[in-house]
Amino acid sequence: MQKLDLTVQAAGDPAELAENVRSALSRGLPELAPAPCVHDGTFVCVASGWAMPSFIDEIKAHRKAGRPIVSVKAAHDFLCENGVEPDMWVNLDPRDRTKGIQRANDHTNYLVASRCPPVTFEHLKGKKITLWHSWTEGPEMKAMGPGKLAIGGGTTSGMRAINIGYVLGFRKFVLYGYDSCNRADGIKRFTGEKTGPTLDVYVGDGPEKRKFVCNAAMAQQANEFQMIYAVMPDIAVEAKGPGLIAAIIEERRKMSLAA
Repeated sequence: MQKLDLTVQAAGDPAELAENVRSALSRGLPELAPAPCVHDGTFVCVASGWAMPSFIDEIKAHRKAGRPIVSVKAAHDFLCENGVEPDMWVNLDPRDRTKGIQRANDHTNYLVASRCPPVTFEHLKGKKITLWHSWTEGPEMKAMGPGKLAIGGGTTSGMRAINIGYVLGFRKFVLYGYDSCNRADGIKRFTGEKTGPTLDVYVGDGPEKRKFVCNAAMAQQANEFQMIYAVMPDIAVEAKGPGLIAAIIEERRKMSLAA
């Protein structure tokens, strides 16, 4: 069929349409957004950083307020043991991480990347599983085939969780356990694990300059976190705890106030 030679004027004057949009937004109505659970627009991500357990009461308050609690990998069982079965669980890791989901339950929607090993899917058999695809170069993308939504945004499950939330329509994020640095005694996770080789990362200048001790993966995650502001300019993020990512957010706030 040949393309028809038509000139069609869409209904509505551009200025009138813009005013309609402003009027509709001013009504404070809930907006259509794809999401696997009821929410108020805030995505609460809980990862495995060492500071996370001290915020369990805050996390419970988010649950009471109707916000989705999203567990990143091993934080799952800690949340379940403390009376908060996550609404979602996110895993990007191609290694066997089933040790952290021994309390798999019927409430949680398990968002498992297709790159995860078969043992993950077998362990969760009979539970709610939502498959998602990781954007990456090379054979992995080819294996997905055409027409698949692939979500990028970092090398860690924690970073991909933020990107998944954004794709699902969330714009406000509260992060727990995203310390991205070691505790003073070398502990890297709430489980008591220590890290191997480390490097020093600094945030700020002058007398307010702060040093954080990280492994390479933590430092890379901090780098990737800073990139989200470029690709998600409408995002609002709050990180709880004294970690590196919280310091980055605070430094950005200071820079914006000084601009």
